[in-house]
Amino acid sequence: MPKSLCLIVQTAPYTSENIDTAIGLAEAALDRGDKVSLFLYIDGVINANRLIDAPGERQIGAKLRELAGRGMAVATCGPCSRFRGIAKDLHFEGASMGSLVDLADYLDGADALVSLGF
Repeated sequence: MPKSLCLIVQTAPYTSENIDTAIGLAEAALDRGDKVSLFLYIDGVINANRLIDAPGERQIGAKLRELAGRGMAVATCGPCSRFRGIAKDLHFEGASMGSLVDLADYLDGADALVSLGF
C-alpha cells in the first residue's frame, strides 16, 4: 500500500546537502509508488528559483523539476519567498508559492515527515 512522505527543507541550495538528501528520499519514495510532498521554508525557498544555474555542479533545480513532473507536490512559503525576492514567476515549473496552510495539508496527509534544516 502506498505511503505518503512529507519533506521540509529550510536551507538554501549549495550550502549544505539538505536538498540533496530530500531529493534522494523523494526519488526512492516515488520509485516505490509513494506520494511525496516537498515544502520549501525559510532559506529553502531559494531552491525553487528557476534562474539558478550552477555550471559544473549538481543541477538541483533540474532535479526538482523532474521530481515535480513525476508527481511530487512542491510548495514554497510565500512570505519567505517574497522576503528573499523570489516572486511567483521565478519559481520553477511545478512549484507553487503557497503558505503554511499548504504545509498543514501536506502534514495532514503524511505517514512520515522528514525536516531538514539548520
